Amino acid sequence: MTIREALIRGSDAFREAGLETPYLDAMVLLSACTGRDKAALYAAFTDPLAEEAETAFAGAVRRRLEGLPVSYILRRKEFYGLSFYVDGRVLVPRPDTETLVETALEILRADPDVVRIHDACTGTGCVPIAIAANVQENRNLDISASDISEEALEVFRINSRNLLGRELASIRSDLLESVEGPVDMITANPPYLSRRETSAMKDSGWPEPALALDGGEEGWETIERLVKSAVETLRENGYLLVEGTDNQADIIRQILEKCGYWDLRTICDLAGHRRVSVGRRGPPYA
Repeated sequence: MTIREALIRGSDAFREAGLETPYLDAMVLLSACTGRDKAALYAAFTDPLAEEAETAFAGAVRRRLEGLPVSYILRRKEFYGLSFYVDGRVLVPRPDTETLVETALEILRADPDVVRIHDACTGTGCVPIAIAANVQENRNLDISASDISEEALEVFRINSRNLLGRELASIRSDLLESVEGPVDMITANPPYLSRRETSAMKDSGWPEPALALDGGEEGWETIERLVKSAVETLRENGYLLVEGTDNQADIIRQILEKCGYWDLRTICDLAGHRRVSVGRRGPPYA
């Protein structure tokens, strides 16, 4: 079998299975199994595929057809220019979440008083690790993370060591319950699917952990809990950055206003969807 024939077989199988990006999935998996990038594969289209690579590719195709995301098969996912380790213990980082990182970095560039940053519902740690990897070298930040899942924190520590050469501080916590304040900025990509949406995905065989998907009955209840608890964890005028869906943006803004946050903003992702809600903690209640 040639490289070209393997690519065609894989993409045809994925297309017949109704996958959204059959050719891309086949190309990425074949690239990983052969150790060649896309350009090298094209240049070697007529070359025979080595037996070891053919076996590995057949296994990867089978796992993809069973419903595993490409990222789980390869055990890695690119995010903000970094390659994160991923497995079934964590949600796979989405490109949309890069908006959360970029918003945090913009605030850091504008406000030198932001020193202590905490990321809640951290999962892979893609948000705090990307922030830590992209701050100015002379900026001495205290960055930490938390997650309700100890298994997710194990993945976070792997990525922290692999990508930063050190472990960022981490703590197991239900949202901010065990996080000691005050902090200057809180970032979070919490679960924000409705219970119905989460159940439908799990019933269809979706492999990501339900704990990282289920945001409550309507999908925004976990965000509401986070916003309320952040009042106790942020310093006055500290920043809260929360990711949500476009159709939740108005609700999140209402929750922020109700809890006394000010300087409210909503940031769109590259697709133009309202993605990140930002607010600053107001003065303590009288």
